[in-house]
Amino acid sequence: MMEADLHDDRSSQALDFKEGSLQIQADAAGDVTDVRFAGGVTNRPTSVATAITMESTGNCANMKPNKQVTDIEAKTYFSYRPGVFENAVELCKQEVLKPDLDGQIRGAWLLTEIDHWDIDHERVVLITDNSLLVIKYDFVTLKLNTKYKRIMLHLLDTVQIGDITYPEKSVMPPRCHGGVRALWNKGYEPSFGQRWNPWCTDIPWITFTHHPLLYNAKEQETITFNVNDFFESLVQAINTCFKRKSPGQLVRVHQGNIIIYSYASVTSLVFNQSHLGFARDRNGISY
Repeated sequence: MMEADLHDDRSSQALDFKEGSLQIQADAAGDVTDVRFAGGVTNRPTSVATAITMESTGNCANMKPNKQVTDIEAKTYFSYRPGVFENAVELCKQEVLKPDLDGQIRGAWLLTEIDHWDIDHERVVLITDNSLLVIKYDFVTLKLNTKYKRIMLHLLDTVQIGDITYPEKSVMPPRCHGGVRALWNKGYEPSFGQRWNPWCTDIPWITFTHHPLLYNAKEQETITFNVNDFFESLVQAINTCFKRKSPGQLVRVHQGNIIIYSYASVTSLVFNQSHLGFARDRNGISY
């Protein structure tokens, strides 16, 4: 039986956002204006009209400088094989999507999720009319994991985009890339016990960055692996959902550093440098 982590209004101490932000307000009257993203980001064909305008040139998640994934390395990712991602999305649609709860799928991506212990995981991410679905799919066995996350869009209160960073006293090497974080904590942060429990499933935010395949020269224009395209679509989906479900409520789009609270984690260093969170062919051993 598949089990979902359904994230709702649970919350817990305050987060202090120091950077500038925008606010999205759902207009009960239904008046909308065109969304404009600076820096050459184009609207997706399925995008809907939205009541926000974003003018800052900082609204993108940067890629690691000088990082390249060769064609040979790209082929070691099982998710890169022809038709595999499309089949994964179709299976998710059959097994995970609940049309009466989620509505219809509006976009699908293959991204990297960074958990609260600074560990990277390969995830299928779906945006629907009403929810954000984050699914662990085994690209080796072509099967769904028994657990996934369903985050209702009308419960989100903040979306962050910017550089992934560590706290001042952290000795972790810089990540040197950006990401996107969606929060539903209503201005509060998890308890000490939640934050330091690696198996905690009720952290009130989720963090994404580009999939490694975006660093292949042939795939740098592929939106499937690009967290910036995901961000654009997420903001528009939230805005549309709020007009229907939470008119008059505000969602903040925050542009600034996204902090990963990791100080000296040997575990995450080994795990991430070895790409253990991704399904790959490792010299004849597949996991």
